[in-house]
Amino acid sequence: MNALLQETLSLRARYDEEPSHSDQVTVLALQIFDGLEKWHGLTKRHRDFLQSAALLHDIGWSQTPDGKGHHRWSARMIQEHAWENLKKDEVPVVAQIACYHRKAPPQSDHVDFHELPVSAQKIVMTLGGILRLADALDRTHTSKIERVEASFTNEAILIRVKSTGTWEAERTAFETKRDMLRLAADRMVLCEELPAD
Repeated sequence: MNALLQETLSLRARYDEEPSHSDQVTVLALQIFDGLEKWHGLTKRHRDFLQSAALLHDIGWSQTPDGKGHHRWSARMIQEHAWENLKKDEVPVVAQIACYHRKAPPQSDHVDFHELPVSAQKIVMTLGGILRLADALDRTHTSKIERVEASFTNEAILIRVKSTGTWEAERTAFETKRDMLRLAADRMVLCEELPAD
């Protein structure tokens, strides 16, 4: 286990009351990242950013019992943590990836996003877009999606899922939350079920 993952898990343990959900979201997010590697061209370090953001995306629930604005709280808590294994300019990137797991993609009035360098904004768009899909695919927090396979063409990104049963809530959430990756990739983002073994 690398030092950043260890530090991330230690922070999560203090605040996340449902680690099984963030574990599932992390697994799915990394499967999507790996499947799209030849498209996004990001590095192992960026994969680590996604892993940390996915594990921490819901820690904001600890600050807002009804969940309202918890994505912003998660980002704030990541931003304010005294990180030993993230550089100063990496912290806001991880915070923004976590923030965009819900609600709208970056808007013109989202100051924290627009304060990032353009190169970092592109990373957030891609990794935040992936995290949104992974979170959507565990909408019911019941791990109905066993695994995903991600691929791409010039026209579309395709996410194929292996499910344990009915996953209508996840499918509906996917339709809503594919917007950010669609913007980042400038192509359609589609979802379908893998054929039964």
